[in-house]
Amino acid sequence: MASVPVKHLEDITECSVCLESCKDPRVLPCVHTFCLQCIEKHGKDKNSGDNISCPLCRVKSAIPEGGICEFPKNVFIVKATEAKGLARDLDREDIFCDVCSNNAEMQKRGKKVGREKKAEVLCVECKKKMCKDCCWYHKQFGLQGSHELTELDKTPLTTADLIVKFPETPCDKHKEERLKCYCFDCKTVVCMMCYVEGHTSHKCSDVKKFAGDLVTNLTTDATGIEAKIGDCESMITKIDEEDCVLIDDVENAKKKVDEAAEKMKQLIDQQRKEVLDKLDAAKYRQLKANENVKEELKRQIVIMKGFVHYVEELKEKGSACDIAKTAEGLRAKAEEFLKFNVEVDLPVDYTFTKVNFDAAFSENDVGRIFGDVDITVGVKVKGK
Repeated sequence: MASVPVKHLEDITECSVCLESCKDPRVLPCVHTFCLQCIEKHGKDKNSGDNISCPLCRVKSAIPEGGICEFPKNVFIVKATEAKGLARDLDREDIFCDVCSNNAEMQKRGKKVGREKKAEVLCVECKKKMCKDCCWYHKQFGLQGSHELTELDKTPLTTADLIVKFPETPCDKHKEERLKCYCFDCKTVVCMMCYVEGHTSHKCSDVKKFAGDLVTNLTTDATGIEAKIGDCESMITKIDEEDCVLIDDVENAKKKVDEAAEKMKQLIDQQRKEVLDKLDAAKYRQLKANENVKEELKRQIVIMKGFVHYVEELKEKGSACDIAKTAEGLRAKAEEFLKFNVEVDLPVDYTFTKVNFDAAFSENDVGRIFGDVDITVGVKVKGK
């Protein structure tokens, strides 16, 4: 399971994994709180003693004996969640009594009950909204605890108001006892019975005094942490500025690349045209020369065919006297024709042209000719 996205957790009761109100909230040693179900799903392949990483800060913690469910419950988040829900209920326009709606005796008497009777007070300890009659009975019961009653017709109660009014968390071992002492040796909060039973030899302090001292230290720490937050925000601003510079540099480099490529294309196109023109000129020159040779050969063919035809006509139609008169000239001309070497005796040169193209560079030369980009990556702050 990947770490959850970093975001502002404005509502401390919200689980940063499921993004809903924490259900059975458990706090890890790194003090981040998640739903038990969410953290169990996150560490589904883990056993007691294994390390589990926090989904938010990635800090690793050892899973306690008994499994993930043994991570301590975040009592404050439980109270905050309850206070949040209660504040939402109290924010409605009509708030009705929670107590007398199921009172069968009052129903028999025909009295208004439940959702018909408007609540006037709230017992924070019982977490019940009560009408005037139920409030009177509530006072008569002599219940243990403060059971502070708050009138509902005054300023609406906020979540913060309600958390402050909530009773102190009872001892897990002695349900009727409130947690009064902090044991420095065991690093836990205990009630007086627990103190008597197992902490008398330990260094202990009144929990309110310890909390007061802790709040003082935390207030100082918070001031320092705010400064660290400022450092982080300043670095984010600096990184944003560097991003802008990098984007501008990349765009400028791209522009130069495009310009260089366009220039190279123009030079290549120019060179291509010159080479193609040379090839066309060589072709034209050789074809013209070949045409001249062919014309001369055709002329020689006409002459020799004319001679052969004349001889044939003379043989068939001429008299002996006619043949005798031209015999010497004909024989001389025949000897001339017989000595004729087509590759040597042509009156024009018979040339040839051979063409081939060899690229002056290879693919490896492209980067050297075109150029390359210089990218330097450095570490300003080394991560852990």
